[in-house]
Amino acid sequence: MIKTQFTLSVAAIQASVVERFGYHISYTKASKGKRKALTNLFGDFYKSYAKLPHFFGALEQANPGCVVISKTFPGNMRNEEVFQRVFWAFHHSIEGFKHCHPVLTIDGTHLYGKYKGTVMIVIGCDGNNQLFPLTFALTEGENVDSWRWFLACIRNRVTQMRGLCVISDRHPSIMAAFADVYLGWSEPNAYHRICMRHLASNFMTHFKDKCLKQLLCRAALETKVEKFNMHIETIGRINQDALSWLEAIPFEKRALSHDGGRRYDIMTTNMSEVFNSVLKGARSFPITAFVQLTFYRVNSYFAVRREHGVSRLASGEQYTLYVDAKINANVVKAGSHEVVLYDHFQGLFHVKASRGSKKTSSGGRTHRVNLREHVCTCGKTLIYGFLCSHILAACHFRSIDFRSFVQHYYTIQSYFSTWAPLFNPIHNEYEWPPYVGPVIVPANSMKRVSGGRPKSTSLHNEMDVKEGKTSVTCGLCKQSGHNRRSCPNKNMGAEPS
Repeated sequence: MIKTQFTLSVAAIQASVVERFGYHISYTKASKGKRKALTNLFGDFYKSYAKLPHFFGALEQANPGCVVISKTFPGNMRNEEVFQRVFWAFHHSIEGFKHCHPVLTIDGTHLYGKYKGTVMIVIGCDGNNQLFPLTFALTEGENVDSWRWFLACIRNRVTQMRGLCVISDRHPSIMAAFADVYLGWSEPNAYHRICMRHLASNFMTHFKDKCLKQLLCRAALETKVEKFNMHIETIGRINQDALSWLEAIPFEKRALSHDGGRRYDIMTTNMSEVFNSVLKGARSFPITAFVQLTFYRVNSYFAVRREHGVSRLASGEQYTLYVDAKINANVVKAGSHEVVLYDHFQGLFHVKASRGSKKTSSGGRTHRVNLREHVCTCGKTLIYGFLCSHILAACHFRSIDFRSFVQHYYTIQSYFSTWAPLFNPIHNEYEWPPYVGPVIVPANSMKRVSGGRPKSTSLHNEMDVKEGKTSVTCGLCKQSGHNRRSCPNKNMGAEPS
């Protein structure tokens, strides 16, 4: 069962046993059974730590240029080191990221296996608006020291690119790490931005008002400062405390209109969380098997998207599918705009948009376009990295080639270069190079206590509640607020024996 579907949850195993054998097994028994199956498939959890440096040696032998940084501390035995952290980045990802948007999303999630730990992931974004896996780390947990170490590894060994935008949630350890000016992540070297999905959830937890949450999200997505201010003022009129809470967070960290074109319309850490979900089943694996899976998963992304890039190049396409669709939609809009020339040499125009299809529309808006500076007062060209319909209309008016207004990240050549590096297969285990070094063992404190369902270490908030879900309803008395087990009326209808 586990061999064919290793992502199978413990609850699914319980249900499968009931379906096949008509027998109910406890969560603990199902969990132990799954762990034993994983051990048979991928090796012993404890011995996997000693195997890890062997695998990294084989990885670097087959794929030179990969970065591996480990941190251990002395063990109780001679020639023994206790595992604390490891950071790894594939050379192919390091090279490919040079052709991606200068945007990173970072996130941490938990291991589920015999030993505890936190997986830290950094994801970039290619010119087709797809996720690009960059770096990974396994640490003892999310704390200030581990996040500082992780960010320092990225800066020192993966990318020194200036002006990087980094998007994360507001975990206190992440915020403290970014506040450290010696790590190289302060402005203008980098610009820290906040995930709007997490921020909206935090806001909802505090104020429990869906209307205010919607206004917050609308304000964040507005490209013009005037519209942003309008939504923020509305929030203030409804709830002054909510406005005060928001004003404590700098506008540029949470609003497109104040962002300065740093985040390329990437408002959340969803890309990191999507890749986390790809690794979800593997987070129950022994540590070396987990690291191996990241290699195979990243290679599969490169193989599929490299082929797509070759196909687009061969067909003579200039831009990625994502930006092609956006530009074509803007071309249609531009056809109905009115263009008024103000200065031929400076390239100054007023462009009046059509009224639009909505009955509530009061008429087309007029935007100022400066072709020399590649600027439009709608703000979209700066924010998205490709031209808006107003600049397209002005380019058509003056018979100017619009391609200089599209940033190079969106070209097929950049897309192909992103995914071009080739992974080499890793040799069989008996062909791995010999490892000369201390034996790596897991920390005793990281061993998960067995017995019952493992306690969740996630910080739960409003995002964890399913939309439309109500409170718990008792199956006996049909009242809300408790379940069948804790029902105060469960013995009232019992007949005397």
